[in-house]
Amino acid sequence: MKKLFVLLLVTGLSLQAMAQLNFKKGKPDDDNYRYLDDYLALKEYIDRDKYPNFKLGVGTDVQNFIKTNSRVQWLVSLNFDETVAGNEMKMSSCVDGNGNMNFTTVKSYVNTATKKGLYVYGHTLAWHSQQPKRWLLKLLNGCTTKQEMHDTLVYAMDKWIKGMMNACAGKVKAWDLVNEAISGGGNDGSGNYTLQHSSAYSPSGNPDATWDVGGENFYWQDYMGDLDYVRQACRLARQYGPEDIKLFINDYNLEGTWDLTTKNGIKASNKLWSLINWIKKWEKDGVTKIDGIGTQMHISFYKNATAQSNLKNAITGMFKAMVKSGKLVRVSELDMGYKDANGKDVQVSQMTETQHKDMAKFYEWIIKQYLAIVPPAQQWGICQWCATDNNTNGGWRANTPVGIWDANFYRKHVYAGFVCGLNGGEPTPTAIQAPETNRTTAKPQTVYSLSGQRLTATSPNELPAGIYIIGGRKVVVK
Repeated sequence: MKKLFVLLLVTGLSLQAMAQLNFKKGKPDDDNYRYLDDYLALKEYIDRDKYPNFKLGVGTDVQNFIKTNSRVQWLVSLNFDETVAGNEMKMSSCVDGNGNMNFTTVKSYVNTATKKGLYVYGHTLAWHSQQPKRWLLKLLNGCTTKQEMHDTLVYAMDKWIKGMMNACAGKVKAWDLVNEAISGGGNDGSGNYTLQHSSAYSPSGNPDATWDVGGENFYWQDYMGDLDYVRQACRLARQYGPEDIKLFINDYNLEGTWDLTTKNGIKASNKLWSLINWIKKWEKDGVTKIDGIGTQMHISFYKNATAQSNLKNAITGMFKAMVKSGKLVRVSELDMGYKDANGKDVQVSQMTETQHKDMAKFYEWIIKQYLAIVPPAQQWGICQWCATDNNTNGGWRANTPVGIWDANFYRKHVYAGFVCGLNGGEPTPTAIQAPETNRTTAKPQTVYSLSGQRLTATSPNELPAGIYIIGGRKVVVK
């Protein structure tokens, strides 16, 4: 006798929308991907009892997300707990060259996401890149002392953070307070890397001297100082943000293999150790409080066994060091490419089935390492930066297999990697056997295939094995 199983269907999902959701399937016309068709949405595999604080996030194309019933909106809301704007919450996206602020897109994004039951993670408040440099330099024009520069930029930072927090109306509970602050070299006098600065920065000499930031970036720390620019940003975020706001320092190459340093029995990147020490410096005033650390993890799978082993060891050490810091631990921008045995990037169009499965196993390993090493009380979660591959010549990691879905929104083998990592093993759908009465009813029922085709059956037992929509619920007939 066929067994009938009933799976939870997200409330409000219309059959018309279901017919368009190809992101719920593997690559069409390819039997290698049919096993992916039966998987639940990614977030359904998170053990909420064991990991109550864990959030699965994704970097989001905001312009497509806010369109009514867009494919991006459905994909994000069905598969993830948390959404992060790629660019729309950065300062230059909201503030023009004259200091005018426009938060229309931010408000639409935050409201759309929260109505869909998603957390919004804010990215980012203080960064040297993508800043309204013309306005900031215009404000500084005429300042004759370093103190005047400092005070002027406190005014600008106050206006910016207050405007953003008001626009979010208390709905965004966590932020990258400071993004990419740590340089990859230098020495602060204690063996830690210095902060990033413009090439024209000159901390020595006349304390009232002025200098040109240079380039396209705007380094707040050049004018406000290494300590105070973070402390001011923290003060303002807590002043204008929600009472329970959480503030993170976000940075890249924290899993680096080229500068490993052992401290307290843990071998991890010196950039990470340096960041942890800078947090201690910022907090030394007894007022500033940093809640967590975000590690971006823009990484690759290495076919070279030695390189892959070194990277795995560095990732394990990174998680241990982050836990040792006592801060919340967040993987903030995870994505992955593939490097062949010679260390060369493999483009999307050249990827083999074996290589796709290599990446799936690596994603699985990373998620399992995070869940095994980071105590539940310190877990924030993991954010995948790219939902889909980028097959174009432009944009982030162009022509690289960085997505969980391909460029046509079909599930890849890495989808299974995420499932296995979150589920702790082989992915088996969480199914409930339907009551006997549901399986033997003689009343004709309206049945739809997942592609939206209308069918009629006296009983579900008359249907071939497969997945159907019956009475607004997803049903698996075996």
